[in-house]
Amino acid sequence: MRIFYLIFLLLLPSSSANSSSDFRALLKLKASMVGPDSSGLHDWFANSTSSSSPSTHCKFSGVTCDNNSRVITLNISNVPLFGTVPPEIRLLDKLITLILSSDNLTGPLPAEMSNLTLVKYIDISNNLFNGDFPGAMVVNMKDLEVFDAYNNNFSGSLPTEFVSLNSLKSLSLGGNYFSGEIPEAYSKFQALETLALQGNSLHGLIPPSLSRLSKLQILRLGYYNTYLGGIPPEFGFLKSLRLLDIGGANLTGEIPASLGNLKLLHTLFLQYNELTGKLPSELSGLISLMILDLSLNQLTGEIPMSFVALSNLTLISLFGNQFVGPVPEFIGEFPNLEVLYIWNNNFSFELRSNLGSNGKLKQVDVTGNHLTGMIPKDLCKGGNLVTLILMQNRFNGSIPNELGECKSLIRIRIQNNYFTGSVPAGFFNMPALEILELNGNYFSGELPVEISGNTLQSLVISNNLISGRIPKAIGNLAKLERLELQVNNFSGTLPKEISNLKMLMRINISANNLTGNIPASIAGCTKLIYIDLSRNRLNSELPDQITMLQDLNALNLSQNQLSGEIPRQLGYMKSLTILDLSYNNFSGSIPVDWQLKYFSDNILPGNPNLCTPNKLYCLVVTNPSNASGGCHRTSSTNLFITSIILVCVIQRLVKS
Repeated sequence: MRIFYLIFLLLLPSSSANSSSDFRALLKLKASMVGPDSSGLHDWFANSTSSSSPSTHCKFSGVTCDNNSRVITLNISNVPLFGTVPPEIRLLDKLITLILSSDNLTGPLPAEMSNLTLVKYIDISNNLFNGDFPGAMVVNMKDLEVFDAYNNNFSGSLPTEFVSLNSLKSLSLGGNYFSGEIPEAYSKFQALETLALQGNSLHGLIPPSLSRLSKLQILRLGYYNTYLGGIPPEFGFLKSLRLLDIGGANLTGEIPASLGNLKLLHTLFLQYNELTGKLPSELSGLISLMILDLSLNQLTGEIPMSFVALSNLTLISLFGNQFVGPVPEFIGEFPNLEVLYIWNNNFSFELRSNLGSNGKLKQVDVTGNHLTGMIPKDLCKGGNLVTLILMQNRFNGSIPNELGECKSLIRIRIQNNYFTGSVPAGFFNMPALEILELNGNYFSGELPVEISGNTLQSLVISNNLISGRIPKAIGNLAKLERLELQVNNFSGTLPKEISNLKMLMRINISANNLTGNIPASIAGCTKLIYIDLSRNRLNSELPDQITMLQDLNALNLSQNQLSGEIPRQLGYMKSLTILDLSYNNFSGSIPVDWQLKYFSDNILPGNPNLCTPNKLYCLVVTNPSNASGGCHRTSSTNLFITSIILVCVIQRLVKS
């Protein structure tokens, strides 16, 4: 039968024979690329009709053929193959497009790929290919326009053979382990529009000669590369450049004023370097700039007034520098501004009232400056504001009512300022809010009776002047994980509805004026690891149910008026490492085998009616038949026995 099949192949036209070789090559590829623990390419198989139909393989998934049933496109993406590419790939010599991305392929690239002389597009990104890159493989790919090997494990020097490809428009070798310097030869590309070398182990100077790449539009050189020196001023000649990314690359020196010549540049990433000096006013020439990220450097001075020309900016990120002076008013006039990150600088004066008036603002973070005044009322004018972070400044006044109606907010963090007035009731009824942190201010008034924040995870209002009762509706915060109300003027009882907070992990309501008992229902908060109810006026007994909290790590009930006996099981909770019951009215005795040795020596003082194991008197008079081990101080017989024991102990000490 095999002989007849070979005769059949000999009688076929040459194009049919070649299509048959494509069929066999694809089966070889499957056998090699599909590893033992992989899946995929299930429809790549030979059947009884395969020998009679020269186009069978053209129906394989990811395969496209020409009119002669020759494979011209092979697109296998996001398939967990875990195998290797075999040398037989050379047989697909009509390939124009080869995409093998995100397939977990490994091993070196076969040098036989050099036979793919018609290929224009190669994408092998997001795999595990390794070893030195076989540069000679690409020399004969004269029509190659795009080569993408991003996020693999290639090593060695950057291949220079690509330079000879006059049609090459995009070269992406980022996310590998290439080392050494960027070759000077890379300045000789004729048609290159994208050069991506980020995320390698490159070092040395960035070649100024790269400025000769007159058609270059995207240049990525940062992240894990550690260059010497700074940004070549010659980069100002890259007149076609749209995106420049040299973030996280150990750059030093000042930002060249010549970059202001890049009229088409829309994205500039220079963050996480060691750049110094002031911002050149000439950068106002970046009239197409939309994204500016200069964060985490050592830049100084004020934002130049000439930057008023950068009206296309949508993102401004300057955090982690040493900028001073005011935030210019023109920033609030930028019609497309969405993100303003300027935290950890030395900006002063007020945030201008026009900030947010464009209706597009989404994220504001000005933490750690010296800003004063009130919050601009138009921050959420367009209903798009997601993040509002104003921590550690000197803001004052009340929160604008408009912010209390901002339904888009997810994070509000305005702690450690000088805000006054009531907290807007709307903050507690926002449909998307996850974090509300208002601590360290001078807020007063009461919390609203109606609370319905279904998404709220962190509620921190500590260190304010808020009074009144804790609303029962606090139990509606089904996703709450952190509740901190300490150091306020709350009064009344702890609502039993707290037991509805099934996700709660931390609760701190210390230093208030709470009275009444600790509700036994608190045991319903099964994920609690931290409880601090100290410095209140809680009375009654400590509920036994609190020992059911199996993950509880810290319990502080000190400086209250709690009474009765301490639940016996409390001392045997394996998770509990921090315990403070001091300065209450507990009574009874603590069993001698209680795990006091794991706790501080100061967990029980201030309970005059409590018998602890180190009290000789209590050790003697404790009634062993009493499960709670209470103290009996009224028996004259017990007093007589105690006196005899004391005398015996003293005599023994004198003799020794």
